[in-house]
Order: sequence, then structure tokens, then C-alpha cells
Amino acid sequence: MTNIQLPDVSVTMALVASLQANLPDFGRIVDQFGHPAPALRQLGLVHWENGRFDTAARTFEAALSLRPEDPDLWRDLASVYSASDRDEQALAAIRKSLEVNPHSAQSWQTLASVADRLDDVEAAEGAYRRTIALNPKAAAAHLGLGLLLFRRKSYAEALAAVRMSVDLDPVNGLAHFALGHLSLIASDFAGCARAFDEAARLTLPLDPPTRQKRARALTFQAMIEGRVQEALQNYGQIAGEDREDLDVIVRDAFSVLSASGHLEAAAEIGRMRLAEKPDDPVRRYLLDAVLGRSMTAAPTEYIERYFDQFAPRFDSKLLETLQYNAPSRMAKLVAGHRTDFKQMLDLGCGTGLAAGELLPFGQPLIGVDLSSGMLAEAAKRGGYTELVKSEAIAYLETTPNRFDLIFAADSLIYFGELGPLMRAVAEAMVQGGLFALSIEVAAREGFTLQPSGRFAHSLDYLKAMAADFVIMEAVEGNIRLEAGRPVSGLYVLMERR
Repeated sequence: MTNIQLPDVSVTMALVASLQANLPDFGRIVDQFGHPAPALRQLGLVHWENGRFDTAARTFEAALSLRPEDPDLWRDLASVYSASDRDEQALAAIRKSLEVNPHSAQSWQTLASVADRLDDVEAAEGAYRRTIALNPKAAAAHLGLGLLLFRRKSYAEALAAVRMSVDLDPVNGLAHFALGHLSLIASDFAGCARAFDEAARLTLPLDPPTRQKRARALTFQAMIEGRVQEALQNYGQIAGEDREDLDVIVRDAFSVLSASGHLEAAAEIGRMRLAEKPDDPVRRYLLDAVLGRSMTAAPTEYIERYFDQFAPRFDSKLLETLQYNAPSRMAKLVAGHRTDFKQMLDLGCGTGLAAGELLPFGQPLIGVDLSSGMLAEAAKRGGYTELVKSEAIAYLETTPNRFDLIFAADSLIYFGELGPLMRAVAEAMVQGGLFALSIEVAAREGFTLQPSGRFAHSLDYLKAMAADFVIMEAVEGNIRLEAGRPVSGLYVLMERR
């Protein structure tokens, strides 16, 4: 920890004598309190308020040389250090304050702010929570915690914290601004627009990206209320010079409204989009999913077209926005049982996100995917001995008794009925080989086609389809975010009988 050197008492007393001789008000404060430390503190606060941070810091240091166990002086020193970008010293000072008095909400708030500036997320979060525990009405702590959780993409908890901050301090424009962004992620479109409007009323005008989000929120809300055509007609007027391409708005409206459960509005938009391109397999399948039509697997033409279109932005969307980390979690599951394999298959390899996780287990590593666009991205990433464009079952049926590890991260979600796939996987494996997979968990038994176009399965159904395997582990976890909310899933490891 950074050490803070306080001046010798003799040096401080010489300063006090000089101030008494030259500043009559200073002398009166010393007489009032019977001690020079409070007078030095008052002088330090004056320097601080007038932007003389270095002078204020020296003055607080002088006061502390006389009263080194005063927690308020240590907090003042921490604050002025922070104001002058001396964050390491600020951290040392505020920790000293808390050593003296660990029950000060104000000092914990200062620690949270300093740790946040230093990007010490764990310390900042703990300090914000301690502040709130000591003072539940600390609006700034609720906001700070909410913004920290926002950056960590813990959206539901962030939204709750920011809402509390707004309730406690309704005239804080920054809190309303954050509330608007979080409300949009949570698909509270009416709340989003209200929050942005209030932020603009209280502070500066909204920037163009935020105005675009506000226009989207108002448009999506009108669609939810059954006014799809009217919403599209009014979009240009609402967005003004910030308007986006209307085709993009329609595409994103379909995606967002279906993900957030507004299926009636999504279906109307989906029908409209399909009427424009009746032969588009992506639009047709996703509309079928929203309408809840019975299907046993996603059509191959949908998968190929959709992921070819999606490939260039797939990684950033999945990793940054949706917090997807299935390959890492599954590889750790495998490593808990075996770390050496002779023949590995990444089934539905996509852009090759799993390659880096699998290579420490051995070689060769073959990647199979139906999308040529995704395979092109996997080739750029490297690590594969071979990349093959093929439908999963078709490929497996050509490779009997070959693999001792088959890895299927986010592949089973495009199969509803799993029997044919599981049998093909079993036939392609050697006895004792491992099959690692992830699934989204269905709310009821069997399998369900979700509005997202992905299938969810129950664990009992998976077990029933896995007659050729012994399930070694099934670990619950979040697969991704959907409309800002975690999607429940299972990471499963099986052994070939």
C-alpha cells in the first residue's frame, strides 16, 4: 500500500504560527476549538472548494500530523487526492480512515468511488454494498453500484440499483440517463423513453446514439400496443435526423419483441417481413418459431443462410453482448475427467471459439459446421487440423468408431428431436469416449421450439435419448443473455458405453 508521509509536528506548528499571524479568522477558529487541527481542516476545505487541490492536501496532511486518528480528516485527504488524480494515495488515505472508523457510510462511499476509478471492481462493489448497508438512503451508492453492475452486464441487478437511486434522488439526471439505457435492455420501452426525457430535462440534451435508442423505444412500445403500421409511419418523425434505416428498425423490432415475449406484435412484423421476401428461409423459420409451430429441427437452409449472414459479427455479439462462454465452461468440465485425447471433433464449430480450449487436449481437432461463413471465420482463427462443411448427422454417419471426444457447444439447440443425433454421435465414437454438450433447459418435459428459433430440452428427455451413454456430470449454468436476462442451461458430459 502507498505510504503517506505526514509532516513533523514542529513543521506543522510553525505553519500554524504563521497562519495565526497572517489570517485573523484562522486564529479565531483555533481559539474557538482550542486546537489548531479543526482550523487547518477548515482552511483545507476552503482551498479544496476553490480548486487548489495540492494546497488543500498539504493542509489536511498538516492537520493529520496533529490528529492522526481523526477519520474525517483522512477522508477529506482521500477526497482531495482523488480530485487531483492521485488515486493510489487516495486509496491509502481512505483505508486509514476506515481503520479508525469502519462504520462510516461516507467513508465507504469514498472508498467505492476511488476503487471504481482504479478499476478495482471487487473492492468497489464491496464498498458500495457496505455503504448501502450502513445507509440504505445513500442514493449515490445505489447509482455507483448500478453503473458498476451495468458495466459487468449484470443488467437485472443494475436496473434495480439505479431505480432505487432515482427514487431516492429524483433530480439526478445521470441516474435517469442510466435508467433509460437499462430499461431498454430490459425491454421496458415506455420506461426507457420516460427516463431519457427526464434526463434531458434535468441535464444536457441527449447525444445522437441515445436519441436513436429513445426513438426505438417509442416505436417498439407503439408496436406492443398494437399499432405496428402507425409506429413505422411515425418513426421518421420521432427520430428526425437521427433516424436509422427502416429495414434495420423492422428487423431489430422483430428480434427484440420476440425475445422479450411480445409475440403478437413480433408475429405481425414477421408476417410483414416474410411478405416482402416469401422465399427467405430465415424469415420463414423465425416466424414459425414465434407462432409456436411444431417442428423437430431447424431447417438446414435456415441455419446455413442465417449463420452465413451472422458470421462477421458473431463473436462480438455472442461474447460481448450475450456473455456467452460455453466453450470455456465445457472444456473445464472435460478437463475434470480427462486431458488427453487422440481424435477430437468440434461439432457445430461456428467461428472456432472452442479451438483454443480444446487444443491443450491434443490433436487432431476437426471442426464441422453447415455455414461456410462461419467456417471461414474459424479458418482465420486457426487451430483446426481440418474444417468440414456438412450437416452434423450426415458427417457423423461417415466417421464410425473414430472420436474419443466430441464437443458440441450450442449445437443441440438447433435440434428438437435428439434421437437421431445421439445415435449418430454414439456410432462415431470409440467406447469410453466423451461427449460434451450444452442445452437450454425447457420449462416442460420433452423439447420446445422457442421464439428465438432455438430448441430447449428437459434433462429427462436428454437422458432418455442418451441410451448409449453414461451421464458423468450435468452442471446448471446460464448459457447466454436474452433480452438482458439470463437463459438457463445445462453443461453435460457423457461417456460412451
